[in-house]
Amino acid sequence: MDDIIAGLDTSTFRPVEGFAVRLFPRGSGLGHGMRFVGGDDTVLAEFSWWDNVEVTLRGWTLDDVPLGTPREPFFESDQCWLLLIWREGEDVLIAETDDPHGPVFERRSRVPASAYLDAWTVALREARSPGP
Repeated sequence: MDDIIAGLDTSTFRPVEGFAVRLFPRGSGLGHGMRFVGGDDTVLAEFSWWDNVEVTLRGWTLDDVPLGTPREPFFESDQCWLLLIWREGEDVLIAETDDPHGPVFERRSRVPASAYLDAWTVALREARSPGP
């Protein structure tokens, strides 16, 4: 994984304001899904394979949220999808691609670490509430 991150020009990661972790209803008994969005509601990354996310998140703490280091980033993949998340200094970098065999990372985002953790705090609270 080091080689993928080492090959990325992190200066190309788009700074994001208003970062949020959004839970959304999937319908058909699949519970809620989850995506990362910017303040303008642009989808930065989506966990499209993760159904009933609200059930899983109910038992999570901030220690469980996806976050790694440049040497060991959070890594998730599914069929034609790859997501990397890691902390670099005071920022969290999020890289997502729909081509895990030759990752170009079409979506590259840079979020202040404090905003990333604050958004997760809100999402964890929301998952525990009677709403989702």
